[in-house]
Amino acid sequence: MLHYIYEVTFNLFITVTVITLFFALCKTLFGKTGFRIQLGGTILGLLAAGYRAVRHAFMSTFDVEINLYTFYVGFVAMALLLILLTLFGRKRAPAWGKATAAFFSALVSADLLFYKAWKVIWAPAEFETAGEGILSADFMLRFAGWALALILFAVYSRFLYRCLMRLSTDEALWTGRDGEERHNGALALLDLTGGLMLATLLLNFGGQILRAWRQKSSLRVIDPETGRRVQRVLYKFRPDWFTVPKSGSAYDKWEQGFAMNVGNNTKQFILLIGLIVLIPLTVLLIKSFLKRGRYSNPAQLRRLKANRRHNRRWVAVVAVCGLIAAFNLTAVYAIDNKKEAEPEPESYQISPDGSEVLIPIGQVNDYNLHTFSMKTKNNVEVRWLVVRKPGSGAYGVGLNACDVCGPAGYIQRGDTVVCVKCDVVMNTNTIGLPGGCNPVPLAFTVEEGNLIIRMDDLIAAESRFKNR
Repeated sequence: MLHYIYEVTFNLFITVTVITLFFALCKTLFGKTGFRIQLGGTILGLLAAGYRAVRHAFMSTFDVEINLYTFYVGFVAMALLLILLTLFGRKRAPAWGKATAAFFSALVSADLLFYKAWKVIWAPAEFETAGEGILSADFMLRFAGWALALILFAVYSRFLYRCLMRLSTDEALWTGRDGEERHNGALALLDLTGGLMLATLLLNFGGQILRAWRQKSSLRVIDPETGRRVQRVLYKFRPDWFTVPKSGSAYDKWEQGFAMNVGNNTKQFILLIGLIVLIPLTVLLIKSFLKRGRYSNPAQLRRLKANRRHNRRWVAVVAVCGLIAAFNLTAVYAIDNKKEAEPEPESYQISPDGSEVLIPIGQVNDYNLHTFSMKTKNNVEVRWLVVRKPGSGAYGVGLNACDVCGPAGYIQRGDTVVCVKCDVVMNTNTIGLPGGCNPVPLAFTVEEGNLIIRMDDLIAAESRFKNR
């Protein structure tokens, strides 16, 4: 449950905040037409994210490669939108300029949704655990965490939009002490906020692109059909003119530090976007305490006071949602990623000729998870596990690694076996069978009171543990 509360928050905070601002900005700048253009881009982005989630479910996709192309499109669109807002971010700008700005804000929104929202759409496919179906307690808990986080963002986006629109539509907020209206300040404030957010996203996407360019042009991955490691060529559109600077030079250290820090610290950018959105919210809150605005009778005065109360309440709702999101990214993340102790590797025997590993049956007969490890000649620690299946005399034997999560390993939680990385609960009866997040099967025999594993099979699995 906690894992998906965090995952949804991590993947959607920036996207929801930026898109909500764009809705308010387009509506203020270009009226209903601007709102519709932005809505079209949002719908397009959701459809593209849904397609990516479906493609991920049925095809072997390399998300790193897809994301690189997404960074290219997003970086260009954000840079152009920042220029357009600078040139046409005012009421008296030509209609074609405002329409172009709305179009690029829609394009940026679609790009952000395609980049991050697909993971949230895909998440329910991971809920089912241990083959028990959608009525299992594990499924329900994961669904509850996922749904609660989405509800949080629905409330956050709704009230953030109300706050931003109140800034741009309530003329009384922009009435000076002299009684003169300075309504252009609202659009300038939204432009400033949007510009700062775009600059932040440009910095992040630029760092992501540079990090990808600096990495090797190929990646060793596991072929899902054969289970073997294959060479996959990535970054086909990396420019030929780009070369990594000489290792150890001052510029190389700066470039590497920039690429890795910007590319790997998404939480810092989430915090920065959260601080930027406080600018219009703080202005709205301060102005809602000032008794300004024209009125000619007590009824109009009561309306002004009611609007200010609503403003303060809406800001409070957004602030509470923001604090909950911050809590999800810090405390919830810490709790969810608290390391549980992995079982200590147990002892075993080796046959006189060194060709077999012998594990006494009595050592693994208690239905608990037992783990073992062996150092190869290449100083690689190969790990495997054994568990007796409940209600039978059969044993589940496999490597302490899987094709999905790699050599992350498994732990015992109560009477269940759980993947350390993705927290998926294994059906103990399926351990020893291929597929999903199950441990990679390991052949064995039972003879003369020993569970026997061939040494050659363990050495053959060495490559799976090299990068642990």
